[in-house]
Amino acid sequence: MPQGSVKETLSKIDPLDIWRILKSAGVKYVKPILMDIHGRPRAELMPIDAAKDILTDGMPFDGSSIPAYATVNKSDFVALPDFRSIFIESWNSAKIVDVFLSVLDDSGKPNVLDPRNVLMQTLAELAAEGMYVKMGVEVEFFIVKENGGKPELADDGLYFEGRNSAVLLNPISKILENLEALGIGWSKVHHEVAPSQYEINIPVNDPLKIADMMTIYKLMARDVAGEFNLISTFMPKPFWGINGSGAHTHISIWKDGVNLFESKTEEATEQCRYAIGGILKFARAISVLVAPTVNSYKRLVPHHEAPTRIVWGYANRSAMIRIPYYNKRVNRIEYRHPDPSMNPYLAFTAMIKAAVYGIKNKVEPPAPITDIAYDLKGVPETPVNLGEAVEEFAKSEAFNFLPSETAKAYVEVKNQEWSEYSAVYNWKETWNVITPWEYERYLKAA
Repeated sequence: MPQGSVKETLSKIDPLDIWRILKSAGVKYVKPILMDIHGRPRAELMPIDAAKDILTDGMPFDGSSIPAYATVNKSDFVALPDFRSIFIESWNSAKIVDVFLSVLDDSGKPNVLDPRNVLMQTLAELAAEGMYVKMGVEVEFFIVKENGGKPELADDGLYFEGRNSAVLLNPISKILENLEALGIGWSKVHHEVAPSQYEINIPVNDPLKIADMMTIYKLMARDVAGEFNLISTFMPKPFWGINGSGAHTHISIWKDGVNLFESKTEEATEQCRYAIGGILKFARAISVLVAPTVNSYKRLVPHHEAPTRIVWGYANRSAMIRIPYYNKRVNRIEYRHPDPSMNPYLAFTAMIKAAVYGIKNKVEPPAPITDIAYDLKGVPETPVNLGEAVEEFAKSEAFNFLPSETAKAYVEVKNQEWSEYSAVYNWKETWNVITPWEYERYLKAA
């Protein structure tokens, strides 16, 4: 945040009041959560009485044991609870409350290596200009069986499958119940194109809330599937030959209470076009943020509804950016590049910065396409693999969308990830094979 510290931001809320409310509600355990650079939650569990000091003074932790936070000689950190993001784990009987944290540096200011702080600062900078962003995310995922560390399909359903199945009636219905109980809500759920694949929409909200909700949703969906001896996996491409999973992100940008993308005609507004221009301009560079794993680039191949051509169009699901065009009404864009393995805090930051860059610099995109994008020749394409994506980001102006320390750390961990894969496999020989390395790394953790 550009002014003051997180502590000042939260000073209007009495932590002891929060603690008393939680205790009176029957909460037995508190799980403070901070996010690592991959977008994975890190947490510890403590009894509600022991959590009083944490809720009041923050949680000390060893930053050197979390990737990219610190070296061992400068490793003592404190993270303060953000009482705007509290979720009671409705899906289990342990009565646990999850509280998101914001990490401070040794001067009491937000640590820029905390992904939540990066997104918070981006939103605060926009707010200072009278602007804010609304987002919603379509989270696709698979519910699978596991056999010897590899996934197996759990159903043979089709897109909009109407037959009831054990998967649809049991884990999916319980996931929906808990989305509502968590206060996340849901607009719809349906079986996706691939067998065992589902999509649940997280309704429109502030980007920070959407990122927190996506994190909690993934935790919950994994736990619920486990109750049925199944796995909810957010690995982008768990099976070759069928659709992978995306996290299509709907975006609108507002200024002084007006939606800049809301059109009174059947065409995109000028500001909407410029935002599209900005995202397309930086699409190759921010690919490493929105499609951050080795496995992500096995999803980004022609067909299977994954975008490979950096183009846009109205109602065109083969394009990277689609303008939803129901009843020929334009009020938002859908960015189809991201997948559910992304760190939403860093990915949302990049999306917002690219769109705002486009608006401020009046970046006119190419003409919208009406053809199937995969058939187009001579247009920019997504990076071939994670290694190429890291290179694109490192040399791009988009590198500056993140604080320099964060961008450098991100490049380092992603280069390491690519190096580890490349030490075992040749990409040209395995681009169309899902390897054991990927299953071990991403099946349960992406």
